[in-house]
Amino acid sequence: MLTIGWRVVYRGVTMCLQKRWIGPINLASTFGANIWGSHCRLLYAAIVALAGIVAERMSAGPIEIDLGPPHNVTSHLSIPFDALNDTVVGGETMSFDLAIANNDFVRLFTATSSLFDVSIELQTNGTTKHDFLQGTGFLVDSQGMAIPGFGVTGSASGHDLLAISLFPLLKDKNGTPNNDLPRPLDFFGIHFDLTFPDAHHSAIQVTGGEFRLSSNSGPFGIGPGIPSDIVPDAGSTLLLLAISLTGLMGARIWGISVS
Repeated sequence: MLTIGWRVVYRGVTMCLQKRWIGPINLASTFGANIWGSHCRLLYAAIVALAGIVAERMSAGPIEIDLGPPHNVTSHLSIPFDALNDTVVGGETMSFDLAIANNDFVRLFTATSSLFDVSIELQTNGTTKHDFLQGTGFLVDSQGMAIPGFGVTGSASGHDLLAISLFPLLKDKNGTPNNDLPRPLDFFGIHFDLTFPDAHHSAIQVTGGEFRLSSNSGPFGIGPGIPSDIVPDAGSTLLLLAISLTGLMGARIWGISVS
């Protein structure tokens, strides 16, 4: 047998791939024709079932979220979120897109806090404290394309709670604003890549949730029919920055993991 190996670095993770060259084996004569035929049928059925699952997930469209009436300028918005109900808290990794319904959009003004966040909070039927929900994400423009960002997220967990927040206006976990993003900035959807913790029990599932948009200082808008921009007055700029940094420090004090 000849083994040839390659070392590949993908997203900072080193993986070892191997190609094995094995001489021909007559499986039918080794296991018997009847047994081998039975195994082939089982394998074929499994492949067909798996292909069906993959096709279903690939064909699933974005999850629509209705943010309510447009013409709304606010600093906080919260709506029920049940799209992930019945998801087992068993270490599953999933990717999904949220599309804002009714051709509405969210506008981040110049005055919107750099700590603006998009959050998903999931309720579970767990009775012991969960590990953190891990993941990243990005905003999506009117053409369905990713708006460049750094995917900074923060996570929180409890006995029956899993939450993750995307901070699209931050450059790093230290709270550095991403000044490369021009504002005002409109987005029409959000993409999330999530990895659930493993509760080690198939009965522990998501039972409900909440979707939130929040700016701890300075408003954002739900369009259309909103101002083209809102700019903070010069005297409040330093105050807004101080409040933003205080909020980030408070998140750390309360044990929210920022990654």
